[in-house]
Amino acid sequence: MRARLENLWDSFRTSFWFVPSIMALMAILLAFGTNQLDGLLDLSERKLSWLSTTAPAARSTLSSVAGATIALAGVVFSITIVTLSIASSQYGSRLVRNVMGASIADLVIGQYIGTSLYCMLVLQKVREAHGDSPAFTPQVGTAVGLILGVISMGMLIWFIHHVATAIQAPTIISEVSRDLDEAINRLFPELIGDAAEKATDEEELEQQNHQSFDEILAGVGKHNITVPSELEGYIEGIDGESLVSLGQELNGVVELKCKPGDYITKEQLLVRVWFQDQTETEEDSEEQIEKVVNTVNRVIIIGLRRTPRQDVSYAARELVEIAVRALSPGINDPFTAMSCVDRLGSSLSRLVERSNPSQIRRDSESVPRVLVTTADGFAEVLTRSFGMIREYGSSNTAVSLKLLEALVGIASHASRPEDIEVIQQEADALQTAFEEHHNIQADRNTFHQAFGQLNDLLESSLQTN
Repeated sequence: MRARLENLWDSFRTSFWFVPSIMALMAILLAFGTNQLDGLLDLSERKLSWLSTTAPAARSTLSSVAGATIALAGVVFSITIVTLSIASSQYGSRLVRNVMGASIADLVIGQYIGTSLYCMLVLQKVREAHGDSPAFTPQVGTAVGLILGVISMGMLIWFIHHVATAIQAPTIISEVSRDLDEAINRLFPELIGDAAEKATDEEELEQQNHQSFDEILAGVGKHNITVPSELEGYIEGIDGESLVSLGQELNGVVELKCKPGDYITKEQLLVRVWFQDQTETEEDSEEQIEKVVNTVNRVIIIGLRRTPRQDVSYAARELVEIAVRALSPGINDPFTAMSCVDRLGSSLSRLVERSNPSQIRRDSESVPRVLVTTADGFAEVLTRSFGMIREYGSSNTAVSLKLLEALVGIASHASRPEDIEVIQQEADALQTAFEEHHNIQADRNTFHQAFGQLNDLLESSLQTN
């Protein structure tokens, strides 16, 4: 349930309707409150002379503010659409989600729509004396409407400044890099060695970590339920807590056959649930199977696109997409690509220091309940990220040297032999690609010097660890 709520919140956060809707509702409540306050002041003997105004002046003020702000909302909407169009064509349509998430357009549009709505609701309370009907001028409501109009003017200046900076490559790269860092902190929270330090019984911890999937499944039973997908699309998230609860309820083990970011077709296997069959009748067994299938398809969220919430590879891939587009012949912007490599190197330096989450998820009593058969770690993220940039950037000396520099930074934080080996493999592949594209000896000498420094660092790390 938590994963679904988080995924829903992400969709709200990157939409343009959620904040304006909330602010429009707040405007309605504010108008109701100021109208009630004006009604009480009108009945009392106390008068606020510093808010005093006439009905024609109030009507003119409120109508002007309402008309101006709703017109500005259209201007802001048009500027936003142009901004998204530029971002989509230059950085890729998948980056529109990041631009929308970091944009203040929804806040500004909500301010303008809310102000206009507020002024119209207060305006309909203004009346002049007619026969036996006394005049009524909302003093507080008019003053608040005027204040909201002044705030709206200031927000227009703020919005123009924001658009001018938000569309720049360094800003977009920074926002995407922040998504990657948040994904790393969320999915790889522990540093190497933290789990061992927290353990009270190291022998028991070691035994649990080396327990194989076959050993776990052998103790559960041979009865199993295969759950196919009812939908087609990308896995946006998996509610692991619900899967653990399902395993507890059946007193069995859920074998997860997919991971966030995978593309799933209809009827493709999602999980296999192993347990000892305790149903007495065939009808009970069918009911149990239906319940398991419905539960699994509910907790595995399948949508139209990948999201970085539980998919660290996709968060890195967004930076890779910016770099690859910048290296295309049509754009030919190696400096943007080098900025992406810097950010990737910084993020992967943090990732290589993190412990990989256990592929055996246990309940509160340390009983295995979920087996994660596929998962992305440091090796997968490094290979998919640097490999694609290497393919398009190895012909550029500056980009190749920047890739080597990033690998040096990552290697300085690596401690596991398997991670060091992956870094070495990526460096060897970069060297091969560079030599295929470059015949100038000066460039080769510069590259080989940097490559030798990386090799020395990797050898030193292997000896240390």
